[in-house]
Amino acid sequence: MLKKVVTSFAFLILFFGVLKVSAQDKSEYYSCNTSLWIDNQLIKTENGFLTQNYSLLVPLDTVEFLGATYEWEPEIWRIRIRSEGRNLTMYISNYNCANGTNVEKMPAQPTIHNGTIMIPIRYVVEALGAKIAWNGKKDSVFVSTKGQIPEEFYDNEEKDETVEALKNRIIVLDPGHGGSDPGAVAWGIEEKTLNLQVAKILKEMLQKAGATVYMTRSEDVFVGLYQRADIANNLKADLFVSIHHNASTNSGAKGVMTLYYPTSKDTRMNGQKFAQIVQKNLVNDLNARDWGIIPRPNLVVTRETKMPAVLAELGFMTNKSELERLVTSDFQYKAAESLLKSIIEALRQ
Repeated sequence: MLKKVVTSFAFLILFFGVLKVSAQDKSEYYSCNTSLWIDNQLIKTENGFLTQNYSLLVPLDTVEFLGATYEWEPEIWRIRIRSEGRNLTMYISNYNCANGTNVEKMPAQPTIHNGTIMIPIRYVVEALGAKIAWNGKKDSVFVSTKGQIPEEFYDNEEKDETVEALKNRIIVLDPGHGGSDPGAVAWGIEEKTLNLQVAKILKEMLQKAGATVYMTRSEDVFVGLYQRADIANNLKADLFVSIHHNASTNSGAKGVMTLYYPTSKDTRMNGQKFAQIVQKNLVNDLNARDWGIIPRPNLVVTRETKMPAVLAELGFMTNKSELERLVTSDFQYKAAESLLKSIIEALRQ
């Protein structure tokens, strides 16, 4: 009887999971060269790894390194993963996973690549109770089944003066759009997702360097423009950085630009000066076309904030070649690193 209930429950996941199809469901898979370490052992595979929706997918048999077992049922495309009382049930080309009796949405869909079943590693690792971390500079993922991620996995090369510049400073990051507002949409990719991905990477960098960081949103929810400014003002933030990706009717347009609120106040640091720093670094660090800094008097998030504020447009999603770059973890890390450099530079002035 129990087996019948579980089987019926699993099929409900399959059928209900495919009823609603969004733009994100059409996201493509990309090959990647990310290295994967599990408990200090480098995991090698003949077929390599994939990414979808900025999440790493690895061969199903990788779960054996986590102390788990797996079962593949090709006739119904079902994957079962078990480990110490934890049970995961998922299907090929489906975002939903049965984690015990709960149905959860995974960040990527399991798929079959060159005859190999691929699964989203971060979701599986965390669902099984292990730890996982990503080092963008090394493009490396580390999984620990024994506790904490070793400190040496991270880059701890920040100079003392960098830590000092960020000490006791409050930075507010504003991932543009969210929830019912997707922002720009191109080839099935939604701007709101890219904005949030870069913001999360930047937040981790800033925190590791000693700053206090808040985000206007940390998940896919709608936040009003005035509310975003209020969050920064109430926190008495030192700097405000709104992260966006651009769009144009000209599919050939590519490059970066930085928007700011024009003011006559000649302060030590204001929006215009901050924008100049951000734009200079984005152009150089991303090797991008320079669209310059642009005054926008009606832009709420930079007009209503009381601290130096900028809106960084990291590239044009409507340019397919640029979009292919924007979705990669390598680009997102470099963009976040460039913004980190600009924040530090602005705080030192």
